[in-house]
Amino acid sequence: MRRVSILRRVEKALREAGVGPGHRLLAAVSGGVDSMVLLDALVCLRERLGIRVHVAHVHHGLRGRAADGDAAFVTAEAACRGLGVCIARLHPRERPPGESVQAWARAARYHHLDAMAERMGASYIAVAHTQDDQAETVLLNLLRGTGPGGLAGIPPTRRRILRPLLQVSRAEVEAYASSRQVEFRTDASNASDTYRRNRVRHHLLPLLVKEYNPRIVESLADLARLMREDEAALAVQADRLLAESGRRVDRTVILDVATLAAVPPSVVRRAFRGAFQQASQAPPGLTRRHLDALCGLLSSGGAVRLPGGFVARRAGKEIRIGRPDPEPPTPGAVPPARVPVRPGIWTRWPPLACRLRVRRLASGRVPPGHPTRWQAVLSPQVLLAPLSLRARRPGDRFRPLGMQGRKTLQDFFVDAKVPREEREHVPLLMAGDRIAWVIGYRIAQDFRWRGRGPACLVEVEFDADQRQLKTDN
Repeated sequence: MRRVSILRRVEKALREAGVGPGHRLLAAVSGGVDSMVLLDALVCLRERLGIRVHVAHVHHGLRGRAADGDAAFVTAEAACRGLGVCIARLHPRERPPGESVQAWARAARYHHLDAMAERMGASYIAVAHTQDDQAETVLLNLLRGTGPGGLAGIPPTRRRILRPLLQVSRAEVEAYASSRQVEFRTDASNASDTYRRNRVRHHLLPLLVKEYNPRIVESLADLARLMREDEAALAVQADRLLAESGRRVDRTVILDVATLAAVPPSVVRRAFRGAFQQASQAPPGLTRRHLDALCGLLSSGGAVRLPGGFVARRAGKEIRIGRPDPEPPTPGAVPPARVPVRPGIWTRWPPLACRLRVRRLASGRVPPGHPTRWQAVLSPQVLLAPLSLRARRPGDRFRPLGMQGRKTLQDFFVDAKVPREEREHVPLLMAGDRIAWVIGYRIAQDFRWRGRGPACLVEVEFDADQRQLKTDN
């Protein structure tokens, strides 16, 4: 009966992950009881699911003849089941100085599993983490100090990685192996208390089971599941906040302080993670201390040093995350001399990865909610001269909306607190030789729409990956 229960849970996990007819699934098999039970379950289910199963084994090169024996055992067991096997061998001498053996082995293992899946055309990789592994991970994270993300534990799926046994306890796995007479290898290092995880497994969890909660493993796994659901909901809100409050200029992410300050800190911290990832083009490596310091910039000035040589700095009403020193502009980021604009046609402005369109609107057809920071409503007189986009030039002057006299563009940028390194990238919509709109900041008084009659709507759209600010100015 227990075997049937495990097979049903494994099948349910696979189907929920999208595994179906025609898929190739790579089973990561170490030779231990967990991975051998997973392999047996996959073989039992392969016809029912319509999948093809292959075996992958990673030889870590750390346990001498014992590891050689594991590789030979997995090869023989795969052959008994009529399965192909692929073995990757790690070389400990390649471990970077200062990196722990466990961290290096884990990263290298997943790297090789992914490479093997690519070579074999496998859609998914199944690994054999159990409910007990989940409980141990949550406890380890809690002991180390963590937030909701750490309490979420091991995800059931991550990209092509699947963990079909995550809702199955180790006791159930061992009972399955006994009832099915599944052969397996025992790793002697698992009995050692050298590693913290083993100490949690051998001492802390049994104590909690005996003295506090006989179902502690299940309770911790349930906690992880609930925290993953909360994390997913907060991630959606953080993505939305980042899209509303941030924009990228070259390699710097710029965030609007007022927009961030109006949102709960739990969402803001996740938005900061996303902003750092955009700026660094690397997985977020921010600690709680980094995130607390970043949140502190919302109420005070200063700067925060971040991993990889990046810095977050408060500049007026903005927080800027990037390199501390200006870098050469990326290819295509140098403002072109002048880009002609044809009414009704989208025109690209490469430095900001955006495009602009000018449309004539009949009387009474101005959409509600206009103008905004990235949309301007102008007088149709703007169409009487050739339109173009260009960057600023020395001596540029215009009459900002609401002002009586003309002003140099340099003085306008200073008064508007436009960061110095951003000014070269701000596009100007020109009507002949006159500035009609300093895009994103102010239209010219000479080309204002008077609120009635025909008008011109100017719209700016940014590439999706730039996540530009879309709020009213």
